Amino acid sequence: MKLTSKQLQENYQKLIDIIDDTFVDTDDNERHTKLREMYDHLEDRIVVAPASGKEHYHYSFAGGYVLHILHIVDISKQLSVMYKKMGGTIDFTEEELVFSALHHDFGKLGDLDHEYYIPNDDDWRRKKLGEIFTNDPNINNMRVPDRALWLLQHFGIKCSIKETLGIKLADGMYDDANPFYLKVFDKNRSLKTSLPHIIHWADAMSTWIEYDEWKQSLEEEKVEVKQRVKNIKIAASTTNQDLFDELFGDKK
Repeated sequence: MKLTSKQLQENYQKLIDIIDDTFVDTDDNERHTKLREMYDHLEDRIVVAPASGKEHYHYSFAGGYVLHILHIVDISKQLSVMYKKMGGTIDFTEEELVFSALHHDFGKLGDLDHEYYIPNDDDWRRKKLGEIFTNDPNINNMRVPDRALWLLQHFGIKCSIKETLGIKLADGMYDDANPFYLKVFDKNRSLKTSLPHIIHWADAMSTWIEYDEWKQSLEEEKVEVKQRVKNIKIAASTTNQDLFDELFGDKK
């Protein structure tokens, strides 16, 4: 998928609108102000960041990150409603939900000096393996959630314990660091909040939906190519027939 400059800016504005509509400053916590400062500082990077490095993962194109985050915010809200409707306990605020959804992948933006993803200049790996982007070798090696939490603290943005767990455990059991939190058999050590589960389910669902979109785009591209080839054959056939008629047709 290729987004236009207008689409990139419109999607980013949707992200900013969510921040403006969700967060407010209080006497002891200028959360909205600090969030806007952080997003303003990283705006140029956020607008064009991809959501992943490989085309068959999800949204591996410029602007894919913002689209993915918008999906997570929307889906996590809907899942929390369903969770409550089915009897689950909602023990977190909407602000905590949105904050976690917004920043679960924030570490994919890189750090202050380096981007996390850079264009892959290896043409073979791009074409054969679908590795559209690669990791900047100059960036410090950190897990994505850990870098997200580091960036937030750098800009002075406080996180509740529930938000911290929501961000840190967003990848569920796909992250080797998470069984410590998720694979426990002592009720006293089990999670005290359902927020990380909601965020993980939203992330997993969004990722699969985006993968399905990629597969569908490939099918549409194949159909388009076949139609173009068919049109070329028809045009060539018509041209040849016209030429034949001109050379050998009846003379009057």
